[in-house]
Amino acid sequence: MKERLDKILASQGAFSRSEARQVVRGGRVKVNGVRAKSGSDRVTPDADAVEVDGGQVAYSRHHYIMMNKPAGVVSATEDSKEKTVADLLEGRYARLGLFPAGRLDKDAEGLLLLTDDGDFAHRVISPKKKVYKRYY
Repeated sequence: MKERLDKILASQGAFSRSEARQVVRGGRVKVNGVRAKSGSDRVTPDADAVEVDGGQVAYSRHHYIMMNKPAGVVSATEDSKEKTVADLLEGRYARLGLFPAGRLDKDAEGLLLLTDDGDFAHRVISPKKKVYKRYY
């Protein structure tokens, strides 16, 4: 399935959509060895070779991060009063739109999965799926 080049670049966390368009306009992006002309160019992310500044863009439709959640941080993406696991993400990971696939209490610490894959998160946290979890 073809998608916009700027959307593909932004989905990998290296750029925002507007930054991706600027990078393409600046002549820094090639698709299958040919310099891209516009962020609106359509590419097939699983089949076309996309390069930025000579480096291959490794495309992933979804992202999965394992985090060792520290105590004192809430398992959420936003909170007006408390620090969240999303606040701990840096660099490109902060731009991926990741959310926790499950919950740990604020004072608990341990493995927490972050993803942008809603189907996966549902399979992991739904009681009907009976995914075993161990808490100490």
